[in-house]
Amino acid sequence: MAGACGDELLEQFRAWLEENGAALDKLEFRRSAHGNGVFARAPIGEGEEYARIPKRLIITESVCREELREVELAGRALLCTFLVHQRFVSQDSFWKPYMDILPSDIPTPLCFTDAELGLLKGTPMEHAVADRRKSLQSEHQEAQRAATAAIPEDEFGFDRYVWAANVVSSRGFGQAMGGDNVLLPLLDMMNHRPLTRVTWAVGDDSVAFAAGATMREGAEVMNNYGAKSNEELLLGYGFCAPSNPLNYYHIRLNYSQDPLAVAKQEILELTGAADLDHYIRISGLPRNLMPMLRVMVMTEVDVYYTQNQLAGKAPGDGWAQQLGLRIELRAHFLLTHLLRNKLQALGPVAAVDTPCGRQAMQYRDETRAILQSTLANLDRAAHRLLGAGRAAFDEGRHLLPSYMSSDGLPAVGDSGDNDQSSDDAGTDGDGGGAPKRARTSPPFADVLLSRHSFASDDEFADAVEQVDIDEDVLLALFVLRCQMRPESPWHGAVVRLVDFVHPMMESGTDEHAETMMEMGEIHDALFPLLSDHFPDVFPPERFTPELFLWAAGIVEACRLRIPADLVDGCGSGAASVNGDDDSSDGGIEGLCLV
Repeated sequence: MAGACGDELLEQFRAWLEENGAALDKLEFRRSAHGNGVFARAPIGEGEEYARIPKRLIITESVCREELREVELAGRALLCTFLVHQRFVSQDSFWKPYMDILPSDIPTPLCFTDAELGLLKGTPMEHAVADRRKSLQSEHQEAQRAATAAIPEDEFGFDRYVWAANVVSSRGFGQAMGGDNVLLPLLDMMNHRPLTRVTWAVGDDSVAFAAGATMREGAEVMNNYGAKSNEELLLGYGFCAPSNPLNYYHIRLNYSQDPLAVAKQEILELTGAADLDHYIRISGLPRNLMPMLRVMVMTEVDVYYTQNQLAGKAPGDGWAQQLGLRIELRAHFLLTHLLRNKLQALGPVAAVDTPCGRQAMQYRDETRAILQSTLANLDRAAHRLLGAGRAAFDEGRHLLPSYMSSDGLPAVGDSGDNDQSSDDAGTDGDGGGAPKRARTSPPFADVLLSRHSFASDDEFADAVEQVDIDEDVLLALFVLRCQMRPESPWHGAVVRLVDFVHPMMESGTDEHAETMMEMGEIHDALFPLLSDHFPDVFPPERFTPELFLWAAGIVEACRLRIPADLVDGCGSGAASVNGDDDSSDGGIEGLCLV
């Protein structure tokens, strides 16, 4: 907040304002707990005007150019150069009473010691401070070259430029007067309180300030610097507001290295969720974050069919809900993975008992609280999603995207017997339909098909233990095994995918031909070897090259890693950026068949 100066300087500043036409009868200037402050001399009613400043006292870009005619700069660089000139060089500055009350030190992180900067390690501000310093260094060099005739080089060091930049960031009013970033003496002296209502109106020759709420006599007249989090306040103003309801955690998503980045960008733009910057508050996630993550975690199959569905038309509000449980879970797991990494980066630090250190520690603690609260909410949401999946599976419904599941399948009955449905569209010609299932919620493995599932099929498990087969190939073989066995817990889920066609089977490209050849070679290496040694487990008519390719496509399209803290008896894990599985944290990996 505003720094403090002597009472004499405050009186001189007040006299300068009034001599130049300012109306300040309802106000007095004195020191407050936060530096210089403005206070009500008498009660001020809601909507009542309490001050008026002539426009000639507002420092705009045109004012700076008039004073520094030979300096060819614009924007912040011009305003900073003007401040350095008027504060340290000009001997007869009209603005001297104002310059004298500007604080000598504005404790933004640009002025932190190394120990104080260490408190920002692992927070979004760690890089923001470095970026701002780098930007100011470039600006300063440009300003030095442009202002050679107006400011001697030894009077225009980088420390002075940082001071001026801090004045602009903490006291400037961006876009306030005809598009300029301006300094508005008096209004910039009022301290900040979040959500304070202030009205100011720009007239032909003056700016008037009116109270947004009643103020008692002696009360400090506060300003509202805007809807700013403590991150913005600390970086731009040098303080944090206690119990700031506007705090957020800023994340910037980046999927530029994703091989599907161009296609995903098209989907995001079409669905109106292309913003890379998102601001997570302790009250919840921003509106467009999950829609964007759903697209980011899409596989090549998801992108292919989504583009076809959206071709030539804008989607409705419910488009994301049609993507299925797997994508919804992947989006939750990805965000959880990213935020856990951010939380881990906020490791323990030694406190620094200085005013700046205490402000930095407050910001650090608030950052941690937002991450912890968000992760707890994501964990609860993931449990709800998995519960919905289990319930859907138990009731014979599915939560697959429309491009993967077959339509017209009968609902599963309430009884737990093995009566078979003649309408089962997934049955393969041997008269065996999908068994009806009891309404009681099945174990988690009924929803997730993974290598852990092999234990339910002793014959299959014994057979594959005797051969060295890649995990993906094992899952493809197990999909075919579940399809041929109506008694399998996953039979009903697998047959829902009977009409699914992986794009690699119909694209007709060179890549498609290469993939087909590779899958054919894998099949030829396994068969008839497996059929010869285990004919009951791998009957050749059920493991043809065409069926194997279909099952391999399902494995590739339905991949999902379930974090361990959501699965009894497993370690933890999370999905990662660009739709790739991250196995570094353990977990259970397989097909989400609901």
